[in-house]
Amino acid sequence: MATLAYSENLEQIAKELDFGGVKGLIKDVLATQILARISNFSEEVENFEVKYGKDYQSVNNDFEAAEENCHQFDDLMAWRFAQEGKEYWQNRLKELEDVL
Repeated sequence: MATLAYSENLEQIAKELDFGGVKGLIKDVLATQILARISNFSEEVENFEVKYGKDYQSVNNDFEAAEENCHQFDDLMAWRFAQEGKEYWQNRLKELEDVL
């Protein structure tokens, strides 16, 4: 794997592209990727909220009180994963703002 050496030329190119420098470029690329992941997880969470007409916790409480439903269990696991993924990447975005 080739490594990218930092140089004044790289810094100048990043500035010319309105990133403010290499740090700005790195931050922008990482933020874009994180925001894409947040968007994907948010869309999945919203789809489940529309499907069930409730938030995750309400549906989970109903599930625990009712008879076993394998399809709903699968949805709840996917929903939980989406929620946790969304929260994880939201936290990483906050960390990114502090790091760079």
